[in-house]
Amino acid sequence: MDLTRDFIEKIEEMTAPTIEEIDGHYYSNKNLHHITQPKAAPLYIKTLTSLIAYLQDNRDTLPLNDLIINVIDDRHIVVYSSLDSDMKRDIFLQVDADTPELYLNDFMDREEFNIMLQANFVDAHDRAKVLSVIGSMKMDNSVQVDDDGVTQTVSSASGVVLVKEEKIPNPVTLAPFRTFSEIEQPKSSFVLRVNDRGRVGLFEADGGAWRNTAMLRIKEYLDNHLNEGKTGEEKLFSIIA
Repeated sequence: MDLTRDFIEKIEEMTAPTIEEIDGHYYSNKNLHHITQPKAAPLYIKTLTSLIAYLQDNRDTLPLNDLIINVIDDRHIVVYSSLDSDMKRDIFLQVDADTPELYLNDFMDREEFNIMLQANFVDAHDRAKVLSVIGSMKMDNSVQVDDDGVTQTVSSASGVVLVKEEKIPNPVTLAPFRTFSEIEQPKSSFVLRVNDRGRVGLFEADGGAWRNTAMLRIKEYLDNHLNEGKTGEEKLFSIIA
């Protein structure tokens, strides 16, 4: 080992870097590492009520006027700080809606479909009609499905001689629980289908427009509870969606 060389290299490491400007660009004879400001660890919550309570209580003494509440989508909200000297933001709070699992855009067992519709959909709009139609189906080996592409007619034997026909309505308007529970759940159109094995499916038919409705309702809810109807420069919180 060359002790002299190692000694010289150690001294060079300890010396301050030399920075030179050449043709408008800056160069250093050493690798420099940017020292960033410390960042807050975000809190994770699940409800709009908790978000409002946290900001109104403000135990962390946050600069409320500088916060940005960003409604990312129908189930996620992030509370940011303003930009720091490094042009970066702290994330103080992340809100993720706890919604039930929905089985859409595919066929499922009729009994499971019935349970899902009662447990995970608002009792409004066409829910009762869909439950009535699906509940009155008696599927057996003699089932027939007549389909013109828009309306289906399901014929099934009842006992030995009776045959009952049920019209499958389309499209149907339903409101699943799929965003924060504090707001009115957005309704949307679905295509209700029954296949030749008696399995039932709901297929989304609104192009995802319900998501925009949900985001606007979340923003309106937060505005009403945090800004209390104030507008323009009077608003304490900046809410974007």
